[in-house]
Amino acid sequence: MPRLPQLIPRAVTRTAGRLSSSAAVCTSFSKPLEFQTGRPPLPLGPQQLRIKVAAAGVNFADILQCRGQYQDKAEPPFIPGNELAGEVSEVGAGAPFAVGDRILCLSRGGAFASEQVADARACLKLPAEAAAATDLAEGAALLCNYGTAHLALTRAAVRPTDTVLVTAAAGGVGMAAVELAKAMGVARVIAACGSDAKLAAAAAKGAEAVGVNYAGMDGRAFRARLKEVAGPAGVDCVLDMVGGELLEPAVRSLNWNGRGVVIGFASGTIPKLPVNLLLLKNISLSGLFWGAHLIHDPKTILSSAEELVQLWLAGKIRPHIGARVPLSQANDAFAMIESRHSVGKVVLIP
Repeated sequence: MPRLPQLIPRAVTRTAGRLSSSAAVCTSFSKPLEFQTGRPPLPLGPQQLRIKVAAAGVNFADILQCRGQYQDKAEPPFIPGNELAGEVSEVGAGAPFAVGDRILCLSRGGAFASEQVADARACLKLPAEAAAATDLAEGAALLCNYGTAHLALTRAAVRPTDTVLVTAAAGGVGMAAVELAKAMGVARVIAACGSDAKLAAAAAKGAEAVGVNYAGMDGRAFRARLKEVAGPAGVDCVLDMVGGELLEPAVRSLNWNGRGVVIGFASGTIPKLPVNLLLLKNISLSGLFWGAHLIHDPKTILSSAEELVQLWLAGKIRPHIGARVPLSQANDAFAMIESRHSVGKVVLIP
């Protein structure tokens, strides 16, 4: 597979006012995405690929970026979307690909389009013998969510004997974390979700049949229910996507030498934590910003992506596609995620 560059550049999403043939465009931080059609194709440079997009993954980070609230900022107008799967339709000079290759791409913008021009070094070619049999929508769901979960589980140094707690376990990253933890041999994964239906979805990926439905719970109630489910020994590892009132009781559930990884704040609230909790039980707590690796450490992203692709092609993991939404209805995809009605991954189909 081709190597990612030391710094993955932003995808070409605009030049001299010319956009992709169709795209969902952020024209203003205060407005919904605008679906634009009939625009001339983007220019193709050396070491670039023109890609016919089959599916683009939608992430909560895309929503934040379109509001101007994300760490990796882009100025309107721009085409959001950072992961896609598709087929190469044209090859720039020096790019080691061929027309017809099926690929996955870490695009750093521009994925919400029918066509993408991306740096060839940010693309992974699927093996020819497996490419025809793969669902590219699953491929579009693989890189960001499973990549985040994979790096988090690696950072937490999970072991087969561990009990792992995953919050927001039916979301894109959460469900990936559940499935990957089981694929890595973890004995017990406890899911925490906002409904019984979501707990069932997480259980289908390998979580314990009995999880924690935190709908309507404050931190105290969550802690009590988690203690009932996990048992007196607590848990060895926490992957938290929610923040808010859930982080502190989740950290309190960790046993001696427990490890926690903060991945996001789906609750909308960044929590404050009494750090003496870490000292008392020798707990390690770290943060994981997957997207920043694209800038600071793309080799780690590539290594993780290659491992995930192999697990996917071998049938050991399979991204759950909760909704396939037409590109023209990208705002509906955002609404599904914001309303917390989505389960698994939402993808856009041009």
